Amino acid sequence: MPLTDSAASGDRLSTLRDLRDLLARQIESCESMRDLAALSARLQSVLEEIAELEPKKAEGDGIDEIAKRRAARRPSARKGAARAKRSS
Repeated sequence: MPLTDSAASGDRLSTLRDLRDLLARQIESCESMRDLAALSARLQSVLEEIAELEPKKAEGDGIDEIAKRRAARRPSARKGAARAKRSS
């Protein structure tokens, strides 16, 4: 989607992605070191904004984390628990 269309849509993430692509194209064809530095700095800030807005990839929810902690606290999960039972 062209940058003007995504900007008009009001979708900030889509607009930032289109701006990122435009900046990358401009950097590739840039011949001025001064302009290259400014474009690169702007691209970096756009990439940071995109990272903030994109949904985080879920590694598991809070319930998964609680289950892991409980499993780690169980006597059978602790080191040496099997030895303690055998010697009894």
